[in-house]
Amino acid sequence: MKHVFTVFGSPVAQGRPRFARAGNFVRAYDPDKSRGWKQEVRAQVLALLDGQPEIHDGPLSLELHFHLPRPKSLPKKVLYHTKKPDADNLCKAIKDALRGIVYRDDSQIVTFMVSKQYGDPPRVIIEVGAIQ
Repeated sequence: MKHVFTVFGSPVAQGRPRFARAGNFVRAYDPDKSRGWKQEVRAQVLALLDGQPEIHDGPLSLELHFHLPRPKSLPKKVLYHTKKPDADNLCKAIKDALRGIVYRDDSQIVTFMVSKQYGDPPRVIIEVGAIQ
């Protein structure tokens, strides 16, 4: 089993959790920007799967290739995105978004590769494969 998904849109890093007090309880929640990006990823991946999640059990490999928007002032010879957002925070949002659609939990991911570069249009290419 191998799935390749291309999710269009400017990738957003997983933000720090926010906290709200409700009586004697404290509730943690995602910032709006992170929540919106995760919903967009889920919607596009589900559309590519014809609306039906394909949840896999067992070990998986995950490759994420982020293509971020290039600033107009940046020379064309600069290929790699070395600024914020950090690659690991970009990955957290994607891994959270895919939970319950492609795998049960992100602990199933045993092989992981990520790249971050400039590209037009902005997108993320997601490759998920089963490991035998």
